[in-house]
Parts: sequence; structure tokens; C-alpha cells
Amino acid sequence: MGNQFSTATLDDATLALVKRKTRMKSSEITNWYNELKSRCPNGKMTKRDMVKCYKDLSTCDIDKVEHVVNAIYQAFDVDSDGKVDFKEFVIGFLLTTKGSMEEKLDYTFQLYDIDKDGYIDQSEIDVMAKYVMRMLGGNGNELGSIELLKHFISSCHCNEQGLITKDSFVRALSKNELLCQLLSPFT
Repeated sequence: MGNQFSTATLDDATLALVKRKTRMKSSEITNWYNELKSRCPNGKMTKRDMVKCYKDLSTCDIDKVEHVVNAIYQAFDVDSDGKVDFKEFVIGFLLTTKGSMEEKLDYTFQLYDIDKDGYIDQSEIDVMAKYVMRMLGGNGNELGSIELLKHFISSCHCNEQGLITKDSFVRALSKNELLCQLLSPFT
């Protein structure tokens, strides 16, 4: 299970991990911790809590926040307990808002790798295209989803089984700014 906010202070291991992952100062992390502790005293965030935090703390388009959070909630919940704890939220949120391009693309890959097998397969590509179209204001069933899907697949070099690896995903999006903006809500 993740860390609990109810402890008196932020533990050193989590502080060090968050500092290393986000390159933030200890004081900034402590401020984040205190803000999240006041919002979720039990130390865990539901999807609803996360939507509220994103709306309050992020520069994402307010109309798209719910779609973004729905898409990323599983990626943030790295211990798969159905809730997002402080460490998971801070690392995920800060990497998606302040991380390097490679960190953001790596996190985007985790978002689309629904079954967490290290590859994006055809069914995950279909889900990805629907998420993207919803984030752009559609219902996920438009012709644009199909075109986006075709463009994405042609940009990635799939392995022998037709699966997209993380390296191939990051490389393809790094080379195509428009595709990167469409497929990664964090860039």
C-alpha cells in the first residue's frame, strides 16, 4: 500500500524519491504534501478527488480534465489498490506537468499500456484513439479516431507480433510534434 498522509511528517524515503523524480526542492514537496493532506486526510485519493486536484492545481483545459483523469487514474495507481496515495499522485502529477519530454512520453506510454505488459497492442490502440478523441471534444467514435490510429501505427515500428514497445512509442512521438500533442495530454 502507499504512504498515509496521517503520519506526522513526510518520510525521508518518499521525499528523496519525489525529489529525484521531479527535481523539486524539499520545501516545495512539503508544501504539496501539506496541501494534499488537507484535501485528503486519510492519505488516499479517489478519482473524484483527483479530478478536483487537477482542476485546482493544473493548467489543463478545465473541460478536458475529467477525460485526462479518467485516462491517467490507473497509471497513477501504481500499486493497483484502487486509490492514489501521496507518492503516486505527486510523482504522476509532477511528471505529467513538470517532467522532461521523455518522462512525459514514458508516462503516456504507461497510460496506454492498460494491461501493463510493456507493450501497446491493437485493443489498447483502439482505447487510446477513443480517449484522444474524447479529450479533443468528440465522443470517441468519429472517423478522426480511425485516421489518428492509422497515422500513429504508421509512425511506430511494431515488433514481430504487431506490438508497440515503449522505446518505439517514445521515439515516434519525439519525432512528430503534432502526434505528440494529440496523444500525450501532458506535452
